[in-house]
Amino acid sequence: MLQVLKVFNFALIEQAEIEFSGGFNVLTGETGAGKSIVVDALSVVLGGRSSLDMIRGGSEQFRVEAVFNLENHSAVRSLLSDQAIPLEEDGRLYISRTVSRQGKNTVLLNGTHAPLSLLRTIGDGLLDMHGQHENQALLRPESYLGLLDGSDPALESPLGRYQQLYRLWRQTRDKIAAVDKDDRQRAQRTDLLKWQLQEIEAAKLRETEEEELERQIALLTHAEKISTAVGSAWSVLSESGRQGKSVIDLLQECRRNLDSAARYDEALTAYSRQLAEALVLLEDMAPELSDYLDRIEADPGRLAKFQERMDLIYRLKQKYGAAVSEVLRYAEEARTELATLERHDELLADLRRLLEKQDRELAQAAAELSQRRIQAAEIMGRAIAGQLKDLGMPGAQFAVRVSSEEEYGPSGTNQVRFEFSANPGEELRLLSKVASGGELSRVALAIKTVCAKIDGAQVMVFDEIDSGVGGQTARKVAEKIGQVAARKQVLCITHLPQIASMADCHIHIEKRVVSERTQTFVQRLSEDERLAELARMIGGEPISPAGLANAADMIRLSAELKNQQAATHPEAGLQLLA
Repeated sequence: MLQVLKVFNFALIEQAEIEFSGGFNVLTGETGAGKSIVVDALSVVLGGRSSLDMIRGGSEQFRVEAVFNLENHSAVRSLLSDQAIPLEEDGRLYISRTVSRQGKNTVLLNGTHAPLSLLRTIGDGLLDMHGQHENQALLRPESYLGLLDGSDPALESPLGRYQQLYRLWRQTRDKIAAVDKDDRQRAQRTDLLKWQLQEIEAAKLRETEEEELERQIALLTHAEKISTAVGSAWSVLSESGRQGKSVIDLLQECRRNLDSAARYDEALTAYSRQLAEALVLLEDMAPELSDYLDRIEADPGRLAKFQERMDLIYRLKQKYGAAVSEVLRYAEEARTELATLERHDELLADLRRLLEKQDRELAQAAAELSQRRIQAAEIMGRAIAGQLKDLGMPGAQFAVRVSSEEEYGPSGTNQVRFEFSANPGEELRLLSKVASGGELSRVALAIKTVCAKIDGAQVMVFDEIDSGVGGQTARKVAEKIGQVAARKQVLCITHLPQIASMADCHIHIEKRVVSERTQTFVQRLSEDERLAELARMIGGEPISPAGLANAADMIRLSAELKNQQAATHPEAGLQLLA
């Protein structure tokens, strides 16, 4: 449920805070006062389109905030949990959206930054917007199939099965198209892959050999320098120098001197022991360096061989990958593709057999879905016709026609037509051809009432759904919206006192000039203020005692009607499709 909407520097609204109630909330005011601005703000805070034109003149940004109670929104709570967005302890969701003139778009969900795409998804789950734009959608036949599927929860299972089979069927068709390429193109590709594989396999690459080759090339390239340096080190360790002694000889003499001195000071024993350990290491190192010198030698032939191998690896890397591992991976992928091409006929036959099986399954699923839709269409047509009678069109007829095409589509093989006749004896014709503006508003309300899913959005917005109606019909529209408000929160913009009198919460919107600037002000009315507003809507201004009495009588009758509805439907749910 929407509890609070706060608006800052949005269009003509400098600042407004609106508290809504459960049930039926009505927004009234003179034409041009800014009622649609409030609806636009609500749309924006739930991810709707925004523009810089919405920022109030003289301001750098607008901000819209909303507070929702998520007690009856398990799907939205689950979505927030999946996105690691914490819920408030009171079960509320606090939404804030700010748009600046620099184009910065900031979304906060319970204080956590979130992408606009997530906000739109949440908005779809929280709010169902219906207005004049949605009325025009009823003139587009492509929207009818979705409305029919949304009218009956029993269609969910066969539709889901069909869509799953359709995806598999499409995948098999795509595979067949990929395998069944032009013969010449396939032959050329086969020859190319064979040549490439032969080139890579002939090289007999190993993943780690490149590093080893680099080490060997460096060693052979600098063999003379290495030999000179190592020989010098060995000579210092093992051969007599100018003093006729090697480093090892000198260190042994040093150790003997320390041992002699240690007889007088035991502290020198530790130094002698460390020197002995160093001597062991040096004495072991000397023959190892000698062996190293015996092995190392400049070998131009080996060097050339290693460099030739490196050149081969470099050429292969230029063609097939940035590293030896990538070249080997390319070879593996080429083997797989080549195997597919070489067993083309066998694979193609297997795929075609699979497609035939999937085609039979898909045809059966499509037929089952079509039959269920025909049944749902009959129920939906009768339900909408019943709603139209309640809306002051006793002679109206409405039918939902389902036809089938040969071609499979993402949602089946069906097309749906809405047919309508406003008067008895008239032939049913396409809704888009015969419905007037006022009739279309009532048809839209009837369809919205029938197709609203029980587990769908719990907040419904009717933006001037009463367009083109008046008198007794307005009373019928008010009763119908009141019935919807018995199980969902409703926000309704209206100019009709018959609808406004049904409200549980009355919000008035007016435009005033303050300090030579036009502003829109939003106010939740008290009982006395509501009475005066209804009197103004009935008889205009100045408000007369008769107008006030008429308004009071209208409120009383509306209260009696709501009590009657509650008694008729104590579960606060309409059995619309019964």
